[in-house]
Amino acid sequence: MDVKKIVVAYDGSKQSQKGLEWAVAMSAKFGAEVIAVTVVKPPEFSPTISEIDEFYAYAEKHYQPMLEKVRKYGEEYGVPVKTELLRGHPAESIVKYAFEKKADLIVTGTRGMGGFKNLVIGSVAQKVVSYSQVPVLVVK
Repeated sequence: MDVKKIVVAYDGSKQSQKGLEWAVAMSAKFGAEVIAVTVVKPPEFSPTISEIDEFYAYAEKHYQPMLEKVRKYGEEYGVPVKTELLRGHPAESIVKYAFEKKADLIVTGTRGMGGFKNLVIGSVAQKVVSYSQVPVLVVK
């Protein structure tokens, strides 16, 4: 199997950092393109469209330093890492993005920022594994 494009689910958690490390190491070995995706989930309730727009604008500003850190991590290992900030439900957005971009592999950590500590695999990772048509590597 040829691995040419790897999508990494990245939310800043320790587990997603481990996933990024695996993806960068695999890229160095296979020469694959690495794209780290972060998903901004819309607010549960907002009375106006302008408040939703403000929420997304704030989130994008908030996540830019984290995504820059991801790019710099790749540079340290000679692997260019592209970053994408997506909007929507995390698992659905990751699966859809990887499919549309014809990724060969999705890499995700076992749990992200929202996981319960007693779960072996987080709900986002579990849904990505369940619904993805692209192979998924879950890094513990």
